[in-house]
Order: sequence, then C-alpha cells, then structure tokens
Amino acid sequence: MKTHSIIASLAATLLLGCASVPPAEQLNREMVGVSGKSPLFSSGYRDGCQSGLSAGGNKAFAYAKELSKANVPDYKLGWEDGFRVCQSRQVQRNNERNSTDGFGGSAYPWFPHTGVTIGVQL
Repeated sequence: MKTHSIIASLAATLLLGCASVPPAEQLNREMVGVSGKSPLFSSGYRDGCQSGLSAGGNKAFAYAKELSKANVPDYKLGWEDGFRVCQSRQVQRNNERNSTDGFGGSAYPWFPHTGVTIGVQL
C-alpha cells in the first residue's frame, strides 16, 4: 500500500510539471515590456497579442480588436506590434515543442541540421 502511495504522488508531481500556463497569466507574461506606453498602445498591444496567439495556434485565445479604436494611431500601432510579437513567439513555441521526439532528441535524426531557418510571412 505504501508503494502505491509513493508511485501515485510521483505521478501527480510529474503531471503538475506538464500543466500549461493559464491564458490570463500567459497574456500578462507577453505584456512585459509594454509598461510606460500610452493606455491606448497597451490596450492595442493586449488585443493584438491575443489575436497573434490565436493565429499562432493557441486555441485558448481568440481574435480581439476594438473597432471603435482601430484607426487611432496609438491603438493601431500597439495592436500590430502585439500581433507580430505574440504570433511569432507562439509559432516558435510550437516549433520547439514539435521538433523533438519526446525524449530530448531530434524527431528526424536523419534530417541535416544546417542552422538555417526558413521564415514565412503571412
């Protein structure tokens, strides 16, 4: 019985390590570096970031844009910056997650690693 308890607690600990970050916390982490900007820029950045995370494949987020502010220069610039930065970070996280076999090795050991990254602009 004691062995089963130890195994169960180890399994629970390992599963906690795999838990994902809640969406609100992830968005707050993505907003680091935006402090000191105007409220309109920050609002646009937050909305653009949510949209970028969604476009990058994170299903916890959805497209967000305040249409009443869409043409206000500060909001528009913040939205565009947030979208670009957060989408590229999400795509990079996806690529890192999908580039290993689950054991720390390359998923495609026969594929040559040149160090060159091919980017796609949407």
